[in-house]
Amino acid sequence: MPNPSVFSVDPITSESAAREGSLPSADRPEAIIEFVRHRISEPARFPIKAGLTMLNNGSYGLTPEVVRDAQRELRRRMEEDPVRFFKADLEDYCDDTRRAIAGFTNTRPENIALVPNGTFAVATVLNNLELSPGDEILVTDHEYMATFNELGKVCRHTGARVVVAKIPFPDVTPDQVIESVVGAMTERTKIVMISHIASASALIMPVAEIVAAAKERGIATFLDGAHTPGQIELDIGALDPTWYAASCHKWLMCPKGTGFIYASPNRKDGFKPMVLSCRVHETRPERDAFLCDFDYTGTNDYTGNLVIPVAIEHLGAQLPGGWDELRDRNHRLVMRGAQIVCDALGIEQRVPESMIGTMVSIPLPGTCEPSSLLGEGLWDRLYLNHGLQVPVWDLPGVHPRMTRISAQLFNSIEDYERLGEALRIELNR
Repeated sequence: MPNPSVFSVDPITSESAAREGSLPSADRPEAIIEFVRHRISEPARFPIKAGLTMLNNGSYGLTPEVVRDAQRELRRRMEEDPVRFFKADLEDYCDDTRRAIAGFTNTRPENIALVPNGTFAVATVLNNLELSPGDEILVTDHEYMATFNELGKVCRHTGARVVVAKIPFPDVTPDQVIESVVGAMTERTKIVMISHIASASALIMPVAEIVAAAKERGIATFLDGAHTPGQIELDIGALDPTWYAASCHKWLMCPKGTGFIYASPNRKDGFKPMVLSCRVHETRPERDAFLCDFDYTGTNDYTGNLVIPVAIEHLGAQLPGGWDELRDRNHRLVMRGAQIVCDALGIEQRVPESMIGTMVSIPLPGTCEPSSLLGEGLWDRLYLNHGLQVPVWDLPGVHPRMTRISAQLFNSIEDYERLGEALRIELNR
C-alpha cells in the first residue's frame, strides 16, 4: 500500500516556503504517470465487493488501485492550488492524456478532445452537425438507447430523420451487416453513425468496410467506440472516420466520467463542446481552439481523464505480452465462458467468433420481466440469489431477452461455471 503521507498537504507555511525558495515554480507540472512509475508493474487490484462475481465489466468497468491512487494525487494537487491547476497546469495534463490516447489508438494528439464519456461524445458530435429537413442519419437497430434518445431530440429540432438498418442476432455475419448498412445509404444520407462494438448485442461491427463505402459516396461517418479501447485493438488512423468517440471507464478501466472524441483534421474548425466556458471567446495563436475549448468547460473534476496514461500503462504491464496478450487472454476466456453457459442451458453459442471481443451476448428463453432494482427480474435473481452481477435485457425489435457476459483480469473460468448453474436454476423455477 502507498504511504498515506504521500497524499497529505505539506505543512510548510507559505511564509517559510517563500524564505526557502520552495514555492511552486512556473515550470510544467510533473506528469502524473511519474508519480506512480514505481507501481506500474504491480498486480492490478480491483475493489470488487466481497462475495460478488463481476461478469459485467462492459457497463461501468472497475478502476484498479494504482489508477485510483494517481487520481487521488491529482485531486490533492488541484485542491492545494486550484487557481494554478485550472489556469495553467490543466492543459499540460490534458496534453499528456492526449499523447497517451493517440499512441494507443494510432492517431495524432491534436485531433483528440477529452470529454466525460461516450454518451456526451455522441451528443457533442450530433449537435455539431449542420442538418436540414429531409437529411438522413443512418444507424443500426443495435445502437445504444442514449444514442436514439439524442437522435430524437436533434431530429425534432432540425427536421432530419433517422434511417435504421436491420442487423440480425445471434445468427449474423459481417457481410450481412455491411450489406444492410450500405444498402440503406441514399443521396440524402448526411452521416452514417454506427457502434464499433454494439452495447446490448456485443457484436463487433465491420466498421472499416462501412467507413470506406461511405467515403466513396461522400458521406460523413461517426463511429461510437464506447466499448472499443482496451477490448480490441483500435487503429483510428487506419479506419479514418470523420469522428470517433469512446468511453475510457469500461475496458481501459479508468475512473468514471472519462472519454474522448477524435475529429478528422478538416472537421475541427468550429467544432464546439456542449458547454461553452468563459474562455471560448479568447484567441490563442499558440494553441488550437479545438483543444482550448474542450480542455476547460468550467470548474469540473477533470482528474479522471488525466489518469488515462496511468491506466494504459498499468494494465499493459499486467502480462508479459502487454495489451495484445491481455486482450487475447480475455477473448479466449469469454469464448470458453460462453460455451460453458450455453452447455448448461442446452443451447448453441451462435455468434461468430470474428464478431466477439472480450464480451458476448447469449440469447435466453422468454421475455424480460419488469424490475425495480437492476431493471430485469432474472437479472435481480442472479444478483440477489447467487451473487452474480451480469446484465439481462432485451434488444427491442431484435431479440426479447439476452445476457451479456464479460471477461477481464479479475475473472476466471469458475465465474462462468457459477453463472451457467445459476441460470439453469433460475430459468427452471
